[in-house]
Amino acid sequence: MLAVPPDRRPDPGMLEVLRQVDRVAQALMLDYFVVGAMARDILLTGVFGLSAGRATRDVDLAVAVEGWPQFEAIKAHLVGTGAFDSDARIAHRLHSRAVSTGRGYPLDLIPFGGVEKPGSKIAWPPDGAVVMNTAGYGEAGASAVLVEVEPGFSVRVVSLPGLAILKLVAWADRGSGDPRDALDLATLLRQYAAAGNEDRLYGSEIGVLEIVQYDVDLAGARLLGMDAGRIASPATRDQILAVFADPTRLDRLLLDVARGMYAVQDALATANTLLAQFKAGFQAVG
Repeated sequence: MLAVPPDRRPDPGMLEVLRQVDRVAQALMLDYFVVGAMARDILLTGVFGLSAGRATRDVDLAVAVEGWPQFEAIKAHLVGTGAFDSDARIAHRLHSRAVSTGRGYPLDLIPFGGVEKPGSKIAWPPDGAVVMNTAGYGEAGASAVLVEVEPGFSVRVVSLPGLAILKLVAWADRGSGDPRDALDLATLLRQYAAAGNEDRLYGSEIGVLEIVQYDVDLAGARLLGMDAGRIASPATRDQILAVFADPTRLDRLLLDVARGMYAVQDALATANTLLAQFKAGFQAVG
């Protein structure tokens, strides 16, 4: 099990939200895991002491449900605690009151499993007008890691390869004009080697280092692609490779990832090289 040391624990308000959700999820016997930028922060900054890029106050959780009644039940129970308010406009969002910290946090609950339609899509009730792509959530949940975020309290967090998959799918799903997921992908590409993988690169995965002439940053991006490819289902794999096969979308992804290459002299060239290594690693394990 991974652990966050005392000096790098998440914000107290975020921990309070997690504790509240954990109590309700356990009472309803529902599995959940942390996704989104909060997962990035817990793993990269909390566990490994690395820079996680853009700041966030969002708490994003994926919840495995058998159907919409279970999803509505966890929302209703959370609101019933008095610690959360519903969002009138966004079906999957609650807002924490966080009385003890004086700050509220948006909480997004992403259902997957029994609510998915063919093609890994969910259509929000009642009219199904809002559609979300949940490709990758099943395998991300299966490969999630247990992290002790404070003494005596552990949560399941999407692994970094699982997060890379979800970020690519979300980026493709959001459409143009929203680079947030690509910014996070840029951080993963740059930091994966240092995120507990250097021993692998100099040991069991030495062949990856050899391919890139011992450039650790390139090796990290390639290994991230390999690890993502190892957990991706065939359907999810096809969606990700479709992004790389589409010149228009690939160009836009490249530009968005370059925006996340903070303090890099030639951000576009670096983004292109790291994405190429990720793609090569992802395809190599197919």
